[in-house]
Parts: sequence; structure tokens; C-alpha cells
Amino acid sequence: MQDVKGSTVEQLVYVSRSVRSVNSAIGMSDILAEARPNNARDGITGCLTAIDGRFVQVIEGQADKLDDLINRLLRDERHTDLRVLERRTVTERAFPQWDMLSPVLVTAEIDDLRSLMRDDSRGRLDDFIGPLQTALARQSEVLHEARTFSDGPVPSASNDDEAERSA
Repeated sequence: MQDVKGSTVEQLVYVSRSVRSVNSAIGMSDILAEARPNNARDGITGCLTAIDGRFVQVIEGQADKLDDLINRLLRDERHTDLRVLERRTVTERAFPQWDMLSPVLVTAEIDDLRSLMRDDSRGRLDDFIGPLQTALARQSEVLHEARTFSDGPVPSASNDDEAERSA
């Protein structure tokens, strides 16, 4: 997503408590289905995940659009106790091509994020961005390998298979 030349972009990270189970891709799908077109319209990018019944989301975009989104999130009945942990102006986005995504996390990333989401945590934006970008990079690599495999030559029958067919 390209930003208008000379415009500033802000990032923020928040945590909140879910009012229902969202620890699976299916539980997150309705949230993502609603968020993605709205974020694309508003030029917002980011990453959302849920761990232990709590959401953590890094969002980035124009300051007024982030303000509007936070106000909508504060009224959203799917979660409570929303806390913005950090907000800052940045020179570039951490998730430039993602209007919103929810990566598959491995145990180490879940543990890192879980400790950052504690009520007494002083987690900073970069602390959250690191594990989320790592998960995305791994996921992108797996998708690339799957595409490469599916675009490759169709395996031919081995000599043993040919012999069985002609027998």
C-alpha cells in the first residue's frame, strides 16, 4: 500500500479481551471479513491475532483514520478492555501489503506475545511487530513453496508403475 508522498503514517498496538472464543482461524474469519474491506478503504494495514482469549493488533495508517478505527473498536461488542500500549509516527509501514491478516503462530511466537499481553507488561510496538513479522515471513515461504510445487512438472510414473500397468 503506497502512502501519499509527504504524508505521515502512524502505528499503534492495542490489546483487548474477547467476549467469545477466537483462538482459531474460524473464530477470526468474521472479524477479518469485516475488517479487510474497511481497512482497504481507509488505507489501514496491520496484523491481528488472538491468544488466550485476548486480541493483539498492530495497525498503521493516517492518524485520523486510526482515530476513527479506534473509536469503532471501542464500540465493538466482540471485545472489552481495549488498551492502546503504544502509538507513534513512522517512516514506513511494517505490514504494507496487508489490509489485515492473522498469521499462524508457532509456540515460541505465542509465548512471546503472551508475555507482552500481560496487564503488567510494558511491551513496545517493536516487541509485538517482531514475532508477527516472523510468522508472516514463515507463512509466505510456505505459500511460495506450495505454489512452486504446484506449478512444477507433473510427476511421471516410475518404471515399476509402468510395469504394473502393462502386466
